[in-house]
Amino acid sequence: MDVTTVKLHKNTKLALDSLRKEQDSYDEVITRLISLAMKRDIKERLIDCYKSMGKADLKLLEEWEIASKEVE
Repeated sequence: MDVTTVKLHKNTKLALDSLRKEQDSYDEVITRLISLAMKRDIKERLIDCYKSMGKADLKLLEEWEIASKEVE
């Protein structure tokens, strides 16, 4: 695996230090943060999608109610 160097501000390094577990490398901390960010993004996208689907379902229900009244 290739290794690279990344420059960080001291405050950023201190923040990463606060997130480290006993033997975590900085790579492990950053990888964990990326994973959390991706999971949050996926969760938000799913919520938005389900909201959109719910709105579409409500519209269909309203159309069915109108059609049912016309048949009666």
